[in-house]
Amino acid sequence: MEHIIKNDIDIIINDRKNTPRTCVCFYFAIDEEEKISGTHGLFAKLLLQGTKTKDAKTLAQELENNCIDVSIKTKQDYLKISFLFLNEDFNLAMQYAKDILLNSTFKEFEKEKYKMKGEIQADLDNPRIMASDAFVKRLFKGHYYSNTASKTLEELDKIKPQDIFETHNKILNARKTISIAGDVQNPQELAQYFAINFEFMKSNKTKSKIPVYENFTPRNGKIEVLRIAKNDLNQAQLFQGFIVPNVGSDFYPKISVMNNILGSSGLSSRLFVELRDKQGLAYTVRSSYETLYKSAVFSFYIATEPKNIKKSLEGFEEELTKLANFEPNIDELNGAKENITGKLEYFSQTNSQLASIEGYNYLMGLGLNFSDKFINMINNVSAKDVSEAAKLILEKNSLICVLAPEKYINF
Repeated sequence: MEHIIKNDIDIIINDRKNTPRTCVCFYFAIDEEEKISGTHGLFAKLLLQGTKTKDAKTLAQELENNCIDVSIKTKQDYLKISFLFLNEDFNLAMQYAKDILLNSTFKEFEKEKYKMKGEIQADLDNPRIMASDAFVKRLFKGHYYSNTASKTLEELDKIKPQDIFETHNKILNARKTISIAGDVQNPQELAQYFAINFEFMKSNKTKSKIPVYENFTPRNGKIEVLRIAKNDLNQAQLFQGFIVPNVGSDFYPKISVMNNILGSSGLSSRLFVELRDKQGLAYTVRSSYETLYKSAVFSFYIATEPKNIKKSLEGFEEELTKLANFEPNIDELNGAKENITGKLEYFSQTNSQLASIEGYNYLMGLGLNFSDKFINMINNVSAKDVSEAAKLILEKNSLICVLAPEKYINF
């Protein structure tokens, strides 16, 4: 991997010899909170709806005819626009990239807003998504990260075309990076190309204005419960979550291994074995560790019969407490490490995956080759570290969110 700064443009290059397709990811940091929930998401949808030179239909047809795949992803902390194309079509693909990034007209504003509203409503008809949405919205109450789908649905009609143009301007003036993976013949020549043709990708070095969210206070015997009654459900949807240290903390690798042992490794995880196989409480049960730029969440999830809500919560605490009090054996520890590093290797195979991972890591301040550093961190985690991570989580405040028929929610 090579990192080149040319004309104040950060360019990360993964030279992958003899690969037929190149991926270029343009990353833009979201460093300011949305004034209206959903603005960033609507902006992302509008980017491919026509430019000053091509209407939406023409643009889509030309991209398809030239086998140029364009994908746009927006999350709480960043916007990513990826272009995947045959190596010989580099110049053509980058012409489209420049046109889309600079000259989008956002003319399909009302149409895309209407479609977005319908998509959100359809998603929220899913009980798991409904519960997850309510869980995240309450967990991050008062913070930008609480801008969930349901909040967007509430505020979507407030978004005006001017908000989209302002978002475009902010994106173009944000922290940025270009991440490339492909058969690169001359990295310096490639960097010079971007310096000449993509001057607007100069990276603003200002820091994020989004505040850190860290509710790290001890538990003090009080757990907040969010109850949502829905009487037509056969299964209760149950989440329990904790605000925990994020990727910049020494606890990051420790919590990652602990999470794998506890509930993220599928059939072999403790939650799966104990709550599903032995107690028959659910078909789906897991834990997860989601890291954001300014926070992180460790959570449990189970879909279970409503009568089993209390028993499931007791199961979560029992398994976490066991891991806090008794260190995992060497086989379980090594199995978790192999599972994590194996997944990382599996999801770093293609040029699209590599360009995406390296661009994200760099934009989030993790530096170059973070994946290699992370593997070393994971391999250095001890059994004692895993127990320490479990103890840390047991000391945190938690939020329980339950979606179930009304007669079952007062457990």
